[in-house]
Amino acid sequence: MKEERSNIKLPSKFDDFNETRKNGFLKMKELKESGKNVAGIFCTYTPQEVIYAAGLIPVSLCATTEDSIKYAERDLPKNLCPLIKSSYGFAVSDTCPYFYFSDIIIGETTCDGKKKMYELMGDFKDVHVMQLPQNNTDELSFKLWTNEIYKLKRRLEEKFNVEITDEKLWEAIKIGNQERRNLKNFFELGKLNPSPLSGVTMSGTQDAFGFNFDREEKNKSIVEKTKEIYELWEKE
Repeated sequence: MKEERSNIKLPSKFDDFNETRKNGFLKMKELKESGKNVAGIFCTYTPQEVIYAAGLIPVSLCATTEDSIKYAERDLPKNLCPLIKSSYGFAVSDTCPYFYFSDIIIGETTCDGKKKMYELMGDFKDVHVMQLPQNNTDELSFKLWTNEIYKLKRRLEEKFNVEITDEKLWEAIKIGNQERRNLKNFFELGKLNPSPLSGVTMSGTQDAFGFNFDREEKNKSIVEKTKEIYELWEKE
């Protein structure tokens, strides 16, 4: 059951943000007020299908700008990975709309730096950390990861009072696979000669796709953008 959320507050420093950041906060606030729950994620290892099957919306929290690093270095060593410091800085300073409105953070043990980051985040956010196996070639690793996925399933079901059924999982998998096929076709544009897009532009466009939280609409936009770019290339 969706709870009433008519009094969701913006951060106290909202008026100091630029228009792009303000729009991000307002978009997420509207999403929350509609009754949606949000899971912040950092890595492609995170099983998004389980998150979608729980009725949550996964949002990527990996940051790549240096503006927020100064906030992170109050808690983290200066010689730590800048991606981790950037991500943590946005989180601890309430300047990332996607972290600010996340109901849960789902992390994974990809490196020691991230493990420390999740430990610190746990002081001000609900954090669930998945233990990654060190390889994908033996039975013990497979069992470990299977158990971690079941643990995540139980955690989401208990926290959000939902049931993750096989049917919901299969539907999430089906849509996710279609999205991956569409993205593959988009990246195939880079094989054209001459390439219609630089690698930087392709990466930025992919990031933009990720902030469309309607999955059907996202798939449609990927297909349309791919077609548009290919048709422009043909005319040149």
